[in-house]
Amino acid sequence: MHDIKKNATSTRNWWKQPFRMVQTNLRQPDALYDQHALAREARELGATALLYNIGGIFAFYPTKLELQAVNPLMKGDALGKAVEAAHAEGLALVGRFDMSKATKLAYDAHPEWFVHNRAGKALEYNGTYQACVNGGWYQDYAFRIIEEALGRYEVDGVFFNMFGYTNFNYSGEYFGICVCDACKRRFRAMYDRDLPAKEDFSDPAYADYLEFQDRTARELQGRIYDHIHEVARSVAMTGHRGKCDLIRMEVQRGVSRPQPEWPHQAGEQARWARAYAPDKNASATSANFVDFAWRFHSETAACHTLRMAQQLANGMTLDLYLLGVIEQDDNRPMAGVKELFHWHAGVEDEYRGLTSGAKIALYHSLKSARYTRRKSGGGRADHIASLLSAGATPMRGYFRALLEDRLAFDFVCDEAVEGKAAGPSGIDALSGYEALVLPSILCLSDEEAAILDAYVESGGVLVVTGETGFFDARGESRFRSALASMPVNGVPKEHANMKGAYFRVSAEELPLPDSRLVMLDGRFWEADLKPGTETLMQLLPPQRFGPPELCFPDEESELPGVVIAPYGKGRVVWLPWQPELQYYRDSLPSHRTIMTDVIKRHISAPEVIVEGKGAIEVTVQRQPQGSSLIHVVNYAGQRNNLYEDPPELHGLKVGILGASGETVRLLRSGKTVSLSAPDPDGRRWAELPAIGDFEAIVAGSAT
Repeated sequence: MHDIKKNATSTRNWWKQPFRMVQTNLRQPDALYDQHALAREARELGATALLYNIGGIFAFYPTKLELQAVNPLMKGDALGKAVEAAHAEGLALVGRFDMSKATKLAYDAHPEWFVHNRAGKALEYNGTYQACVNGGWYQDYAFRIIEEALGRYEVDGVFFNMFGYTNFNYSGEYFGICVCDACKRRFRAMYDRDLPAKEDFSDPAYADYLEFQDRTARELQGRIYDHIHEVARSVAMTGHRGKCDLIRMEVQRGVSRPQPEWPHQAGEQARWARAYAPDKNASATSANFVDFAWRFHSETAACHTLRMAQQLANGMTLDLYLLGVIEQDDNRPMAGVKELFHWHAGVEDEYRGLTSGAKIALYHSLKSARYTRRKSGGGRADHIASLLSAGATPMRGYFRALLEDRLAFDFVCDEAVEGKAAGPSGIDALSGYEALVLPSILCLSDEEAAILDAYVESGGVLVVTGETGFFDARGESRFRSALASMPVNGVPKEHANMKGAYFRVSAEELPLPDSRLVMLDGRFWEADLKPGTETLMQLLPPQRFGPPELCFPDEESELPGVVIAPYGKGRVVWLPWQPELQYYRDSLPSHRTIMTDVIKRHISAPEVIVEGKGAIEVTVQRQPQGSSLIHVVNYAGQRNNLYEDPPELHGLKVGILGASGETVRLLRSGKTVSLSAPDPDGRRWAELPAIGDFEAIVAGSAT
């Protein structure tokens, strides 16, 4: 095991390092735990930062604020002891505030500060009351709590739980939106209308309400951030969107979520964080429990390791979330987490200052996620419900196809393109990417579309599916595509039911050996194409599929399945259907081949190729000195929602363009492997030893 304490860095800049955090969501009795023992156990686990309760619902210190309840089981000053103990062990102490709720003490004094539905009922759970974002608890009293706590204790960071609006309780029971006087006044002032009566797009005020929630929550977060830095300048605040010093998210499962399991949640969050704020450190804490109702039944060590491997492979650092202290009744994953934390401590210098080496980016659109359902006018029954269960998205279908084809890719987020994120904006947010994929990104603003057009005009490749760009930023239909580069005149005609349809494919068009047909389901769009387009595949409209004697085609068409058009120095590839949704549902390799080939044929060869059998993810990052850090993540132990230790993968080899030196270093196994001489393509190969949970390969670059 690596000696963690030997290379402990100053806690003042803890968030700028490749940290390892342990979040202890403390219960009331945990205030009686030996705080020096807790800090020592966190350090022995391999942590560099300990997240510890401060206040909000219950103060873990002797507060003088009359409406903040003191932990009734605490003796003395638990927070004061925890800060002292953490610093003695070389750990940063990150304080956890939960302002989302308060006790009856505050509610009885000011019920108007808290969430109330149309029946006049408060959102109460186990004696705690949900605070309204626009009420006095959040807007005023929270600032008093922050000022008192940070003025008294030298914490190194702060984390806020559950910022924003909540319309359900811990049991998942729907409560309805808050209609308190503060919400009514503020919504009326902002939109000159009443709050929506129901939460779906059939109510004309609902689209405004979605924006209202986001604007008011972000404004509150910004005020709190500014206040923290007025009170304690050196304290770092974690966050998500909006003002923060580092990004912190959460990876967890819910037993009620529709299957299949989405095993890439950690990598998805890591890619988003890098797209939103590439210069900020980020983590996604791995929840130790399987669901909120069973907070003390742990996930497996293999589950945590797979999540954390995805995070390391995509630019995040390590983070674990426990309910209670480190010693758990179900302690099974802790040995595996400890091993990974200690390994990371020994190689953390390799993870400093990383940037992405991906040539492909997948578009992540907050506005499309928010407003796409507006097309159907409904709430939960959206326009792809015939194909997919809840939780599936076009983006995730394309995510899987790229990952499973072993292509390194990043996210680009709409907020970055529009200059609303923390990193490069406009066309600079697309810099370095040879291809950008927009999987059914329905909602585009005019500003976004102009930047995407400029990207293509300057030489980029834009791959779009379905109705991308035919709706505005708020989900209203357009009369033409927002994208001038789109090779379509007017609005395509939608064919809503393609059950029993196919595409006919020739061997010259796409690399689908021994197959002349590709299954089509869902929707298809017929369009008036602009001059100069190239088309691939031929639609065979829905065929009879019973009885067997009548199962032969009686109708053909000339409608294409792929449209390719030049625009400036670049090109647009339009798939007038949604292969990403079919791939998410059916996992047919032919769909994946189409989705990835239309990218690969138009961009340069990938820097890294990994050959051999096995379910793996491949990513490429660049170290400050120019070397490549290549991750190979082993998914062989994951089968839907089962996460076991993966069997070792044998016979893999990695080919790297432009690699320098005679060897590559394998950080996980600690081995050094020889590189071959360059092949005719300039690629040098290394035979990889058996790969367990993941491998991290450092290869020198000739450039």
